[in-house]
Amino acid sequence: MNAPTTPPRSATAGAAADHGDNNFDLVRLIAALQVVMVHFVSMIPGLRDDTWLRTLSILPGVPIFFFVSGYLITGSWLRQPALSVYVASRALRIFPALWLSCLFTLLMLVIFYTDPLLDHASMVLVWLLMQSSILQAWNPEFLRGYATGVANPALWTIAVELCFYVALPLLVMLGQRLRRLRTVLVGAGVVSFVVFCLVFRGLDDPTQAPFAHKLMIVSPASFVTWLWMFVLGALAQTESARLIRFVANRFAWFAILALAVGLLSLHVDLPPWLHLPGNEIGLANAVTLGLAALSLAHSYPGLAQRWLRGHDLSYGTYLFHMPVANAVIAAGLQGWPGAVVAGAGTFAAALASWCLVERKALRLKGRLVAKFSRRSWVFERKWAAR
Repeated sequence: MNAPTTPPRSATAGAAADHGDNNFDLVRLIAALQVVMVHFVSMIPGLRDDTWLRTLSILPGVPIFFFVSGYLITGSWLRQPALSVYVASRALRIFPALWLSCLFTLLMLVIFYTDPLLDHASMVLVWLLMQSSILQAWNPEFLRGYATGVANPALWTIAVELCFYVALPLLVMLGQRLRRLRTVLVGAGVVSFVVFCLVFRGLDDPTQAPFAHKLMIVSPASFVTWLWMFVLGALAQTESARLIRFVANRFAWFAILALAVGLLSLHVDLPPWLHLPGNEIGLANAVTLGLAALSLAHSYPGLAQRWLRGHDLSYGTYLFHMPVANAVIAAGLQGWPGAVVAGAGTFAAALASWCLVERKALRLKGRLVAKFSRRSWVFERKWAAR
């Protein structure tokens, strides 16, 4: 009765075997590159081009991140519903690289923004603590004079993602207790989608209510606004066997569908069903993007492994591109030369982050998972008893 329980061997083995063939690392990298290009084109002086921005916005990266995260993290929890394993896995994936990026950002500030930094030394410590935890949306006034005015504006999604990680086990356990997992997920998604619609209808102009805009769009509390995108991925995971059969090896068709919906959204604005540009996409955009992401992940087996050679550069690319771009701007580089330097610097920083920090953290995660999974956990016993 008290014997240790672990996830079924077939499920664990299947997940492990599938990882070498799927292309989720490539999907995430493409999403990260979309964010990078949008930020470079919109923020590097002399490079802004509205036509380029509209074109790049057809397949927005952040909603893809949220969907894929919901899909993969839900699968991870369902395979091994042990809270200690879950917390350790999520923390080791998020925080080591995040802390490295915060130190890198601080180094760039020391080099390019020395005097204001020294004048506000105590505030810098508070800012660094918030950047490395869950309050990345807070930006002190003295940083407004540095480059784009925000040291690393991409980090708002980290706090949102961490809130997703907290919400997911609660939603899944409630759904399992009620024997209505999909119903609970759909309910959470509908509530979030309603909040999303109300927020973006009432906060079209952030200058009219800056605090409310920050609270509901980029602060940790804004996870309620974005949760429905994560829940779409979680729901996809609960039907993963059928969905994979449906989308596998059909990427061209689903890519065309997502592109068609995106192009239509640029000309026909019908919120909340069709809407672009930006991350506040319509429901049809989100669904077609999610299907295209899943299709790419399960088409062309082994493509990510052949192209990336096991190097998952997506997270590092996302974390480091704006600190690098801000340093380039502060150094006075503009236009395409600035973009090329920023792109090369981002790649170098992402590769260093992967090789020096992220890969080692993931190895440690593997050892912790193996250690914890030998023990008997209440959540695992409940899952095994279903």
